[in-house]
Amino acid sequence: MRMIDESRFQILRSTLMSIAVSVLLVYLALRQGLRPLRRVTDQAARIHPIDLSIRFPEDDAPRELRDMVSVFNAMLDRISLGYDRLSQFSADLAHEIRTPVGALIGQTQVALHRARRPDEYQQVLESNLEELNRLSHIVDNILFLARADHAMLDIERAPLALDDELRGIADYFEGPAEEAGLRFTVRASGTALANAPLVRRALHNLVVNALRYSRPGTTVRLVAEPLQGGALIAVENDGAVIPAEQLERLFDRFYRADATGARPAASSGLGLAIVKAIMALHHGEARVNCSASGTIRFELRFPGGEGR
Repeated sequence: MRMIDESRFQILRSTLMSIAVSVLLVYLALRQGLRPLRRVTDQAARIHPIDLSIRFPEDDAPRELRDMVSVFNAMLDRISLGYDRLSQFSADLAHEIRTPVGALIGQTQVALHRARRPDEYQQVLESNLEELNRLSHIVDNILFLARADHAMLDIERAPLALDDELRGIADYFEGPAEEAGLRFTVRASGTALANAPLVRRALHNLVVNALRYSRPGTTVRLVAEPLQGGALIAVENDGAVIPAEQLERLFDRFYRADATGARPAASSGLGLAIVKAIMALHHGEARVNCSASGTIRFELRFPGGEGR
């Protein structure tokens, strides 16, 4: 019995020592194995809106976590891009609003500096009204873009005769085109499954843009044709050559391709952004390209169209 008791004690002691050593080895192994994960955690703690350039180390991550780290890095790239665009949008918005507000303040201060005749006050009020209308237009466009981005409006769509729509647009802008020394040609067929008021708004913005930047004596071409499973509308005009790096940003809000700032004051820089938002609501796509000769072509591609 004494031998059995001693053996039992030795076995128990050996078992406890084995468990302790095993626990220690497992702890050391886990600590060593999770060291890359701790580095990822340390990197994540450093990420801040002021500095979104930090990325997780993919090479040091455990093999099982590399896919997850890669996905997180891609997510950070998208967040950084969105944050940069939001910052630029805020700066551009402040710049756009500052100009008419400054004009309103300046004109009002000059008018109040001394007593004036009624007709002079009327001129000031008419000028202020123009600036207020510009502010109202900017606000309306921003609200539309906000609803399109965040609420994703549920729009009603119906077959839209493209030939009738484009000829109606050409007739509407015939007067401004003649004043600018331009003319229209229309070549259209087929239908598009779309929301008519939104499509007209997008075409209105594209045609206004074409009239503003076309060379005098050239033709603005309105084209529509059915595609397989959809429809295409294109607006072409001849103007100055746009570099490729500027083409990629034409649909950005407040972006101005003309670095000289020659855009007329009536433009808020939101027209093409609204076109892109309208196409997103249709689950379609807006494209732009420019040839070496300066032919600029905007394309609206609608899904679910029907040929005729």
